[in-house]
This record gives sequence, structure tokens and C-alpha cells, in this order.
Amino acid sequence: MASTVYEQIKSSKQLPSPTGVALEVLRLSQDPNSTVDEFAGVIEADPALSSRVLKLVNCPLSGLSRQITSVSRAAALLGVKTVTQLTLGFSLVDNNRKGACSAFDYDLFWSESLAVAVASRHIVNYLKCFPPDEVFTTGLISQVGRLALATAFPEAYANALYVTPADNPRELADIEEAVFSINHCALAAEMMADWHVPVVFQRAVRAQLEPDTHELEPDSRPHLLARILNLAASIASILPTLTVHREGLTELTIKAHRLGIPPDVYPQVFDSISEEWREASTIYSVHTRRVPSLAEIYSQARMCQRASEMRPGQLTEEDVSEGRYVRG
Repeated sequence: MASTVYEQIKSSKQLPSPTGVALEVLRLSQDPNSTVDEFAGVIEADPALSSRVLKLVNCPLSGLSRQITSVSRAAALLGVKTVTQLTLGFSLVDNNRKGACSAFDYDLFWSESLAVAVASRHIVNYLKCFPPDEVFTTGLISQVGRLALATAFPEAYANALYVTPADNPRELADIEEAVFSINHCALAAEMMADWHVPVVFQRAVRAQLEPDTHELEPDSRPHLLARILNLAASIASILPTLTVHREGLTELTIKAHRLGIPPDVYPQVFDSISEEWREASTIYSVHTRRVPSLAEIYSQARMCQRASEMRPGQLTEEDVSEGRYVRG
């Protein structure tokens, strides 16, 4: 059941929401008598969306042995749930690339969101625990509560962002609770409920900041997915800006190991994520950048320790261009 706070925000009609084809696809997803051909027909009416669905189903990670050229075939292979969520994701990205919140970086938001999506899919592919494409879309919209607050309360949210460290989502959530009586994770989960995203994904998104302290049954599917989203968000915070500390890299390796990704495998997973993140940017028209391999990052850290001693802190563009990837 939606919270009173969410209903108040929703009644303002300022929340990001799917439009056009995405709304029709959502309507079909609620009709038990709808068919794959009906879904395909709606998608084919939008050439841009058709092209994106085909690009996605034919990407290397899908693991298909032959090229798919038919939207109906793609819909049949992906499944109705996946097609619905993908369409939802495309709609939200396309219609929310700018806004009135002066402190909210819309380009960076979607760049990070795409990185969460890609990282989540890679992790579940390795662990073989969830449908990869559904998790991809869940990752893409897992941070949509931030966009919603920036859209509904542009000035107040800008003020909250001005006093919050960019790399501290937990502190941001606390400030959101104090100012708006709801944080971005809870708001995203409420929005996903309205979009008929499965409950397991809603619960995971709500708990993604602190999966082990949230009210989730240990080792349940929502708990596991919340931990996956948490790791994916940590990886995503690095890729767009290359802002990383040595301690942060160690923490990521530990998180991955606890999920079941061994330290000797994690670098390959990280490098695959950064590579596909850049490939996926052509489908979603999102800004990305080249990311050094994890081996390069650690190697440069050993070679350039003097840089961290001279100028401790976060990375700058100069650091990146000179190979000083890890600081302090």
C-alpha cells in the first residue's frame, strides 16, 4: 500500500512517468489475455523503440547464437515482463534528460543509472540467480527516486544536494527523510509499485542502501537482489567520473567476494561491466567514458604512490590523464 507521503507527491502530478508507447505496453502487461504479438505490434509502431529492443536482444551479453531481426521474435525471447520493463526504462530516460533542479546533474544521473543496470546484469549473470534483463531494468530505475524528488521539489532538493557529499548516498537519504519525509529508495519502490514492477524488485530497491540492516529475510530473493544493487551502485559511482579511493576499491572487492564473486574473478567482472557500459550508451544515448582496467588501476596505484602522498584526496582529470587512478 502506498504511503501518505507518496500519495501527496503523486497528486502534484510532477513525478517522472512513462508516456506514449510505454503506457500502452504497461496497459497490456496488466491484461492477462494480451499476447506477445500485441506487445510487438505496439513496439513496432515506434521505430526508435523497435531499434533499441533489437539492439538489446542482439548484444553479446544476451548469449544468442544468431541475429534476431524481428521485434515479435525478440519479444518472445525476452518475455513480456522484460519487454515491459525495458520499454519503461527507455521512456523514463528519453523524457527526463533535463529539468529545473539546478544542483541535479541529469546527464550524470543517467550515466550512473545505466552503469548500475549493466553492473547488476553482469553480477546476476555470474551468480545465475535472477532474469538478467529484468534486473537490468531494475538497476536502471533503482535510483529514480532521486530524479523524482528533483522533479517534484527542484529548489528544496537543490538545497539538499548542496549540503550533501556527492559520494554519500546514505547521508543524502537521511537528509531526504528529514526534508521530504521519504528517501529516494522508498520513493523509487513506491513508483515501481505503480508501474506494476514485481514485488521482489520493489523490496530490493527499497533496501538497496543497507541490505543487511533493512527488514528483509536473510538470504531471501529481495535480500540477495538488494545486495547486488548495492554492489552495482558502488561500481557505478566510479565509472562516470573515475572518482575512487584505495579504500573504496578494497571495499568493492570485499562486497563482491561476500556475494560469491572471488577476488581473482572480480577484476574480469569489473572490466566487462565498464566495457558494456560504454556499448550500452549507444542504445540509451547516455554519456560514458573510457575506464582503465582494474589491473591498470592497481598497477598505477603501486607505481604512483607518491601522487597520493603529495595530493591526497579525490581524482582530477589531470590525475586520470597522467595515470594516477587511485588516491589516498
